[in-house]
Amino acid sequence: FVCPGTLKAVGDPSFLYEAEQQAGSWCKDPLQAGDKVYFMPWTPYRTDTLIEYNSLDDFQNSRQTTTYKLPHRVDGTGFVVYDGAVFFNKERTRNIVKFDLRTRIKSGEAIINNANYHDTSPYKWGGKTDIDLAVDENGLWVIYATEQNNGMMVISQLNPYTLRFEATWETTYDKRSASNAFMICGVLYVVRSTYEDNESEVSKSLIDYMYNTKLNRGEYVDIHFPNQYQYIAAVEYNPRDNQLYVWNNFYILRYNLVFGPPDPAH
Repeated sequence: FVCPGTLKAVGDPSFLYEAEQQAGSWCKDPLQAGDKVYFMPWTPYRTDTLIEYNSLDDFQNSRQTTTYKLPHRVDGTGFVVYDGAVFFNKERTRNIVKFDLRTRIKSGEAIINNANYHDTSPYKWGGKTDIDLAVDENGLWVIYATEQNNGMMVISQLNPYTLRFEATWETTYDKRSASNAFMICGVLYVVRSTYEDNESEVSKSLIDYMYNTKLNRGEYVDIHFPNQYQYIAAVEYNPRDNQLYVWNNFYILRYNLVFGPPDPAH
C-alpha cells in the first residue's frame, strides 16, 4: 500500500445501512481484493459471532454469506480482519485472539502486557472498548491504555503472523476522553466527539490529536469530523480504499478522506 499522505479533512459520510444494534463494528480485509464485508454487532456479554457478506450490495440487503462462531466472546468494537483472519479482544482479558476464517480455527492468542481491559480504560461511550485493533499501510496495530502511562493511550505494532509485539509508543492523550482512534501510515488519529445523552457538551466533533510513530511525536490538531448521529461506536480505516468505516448510533457509514503532503514518514 502506498501512503496517501497526511490527513487534512474528513468528508461527509455516505449512509449504507441501519443496524439493529446501536453499537458494533464493520470492516473489509484490506489484503483481499474482493468486496467481502465483515460485520459484528456488539451486545454486552453476548458478542461471539462474526457475520460475512459477499458484497456491499448483499450487506445492504441483509443477505448473509456465512457466520463464524468465535471461540471466545468479544469485548468492545475493536475487531479487524487482516489477511484472512479476524483479530479481537477476548472478553474480560487483555488478550488478542486470532481466528482463521478459512479453517475456522483459533490460530493464536497474545497478551498485551499491562493493558487495561473490560471498561477500565474504554473509549468515552464505554462498551468495553479498552483494546482497539487497527490496520493501516504498515500492518496491524493495537490501541489501548496502561496504568503505567496513567490511562493515556498506548500504541503497539503487532506482527499478524507471529503475534509478537514489534514496537510500542506511549502518548499523552487520555483514552477515556477519546471517542475512537485509527491509524493511517503509522500515524494515530484520535476522534473526540459528543454523545447524544450528554447535552452539557459543546456539540463539536473533531480529530484533535495525532501521534506519528515514525517521528515519536504527538501534536494537537483540529480536523472536523461529521457526527450527525452522536454515538460513535467504531471507526476503522481501510488502507485499500483510504476510507473510514464507521458505526454511529445504529447507522453504518463510510467516510471519504482528503489527504495532503507531506508523507508522514518524512
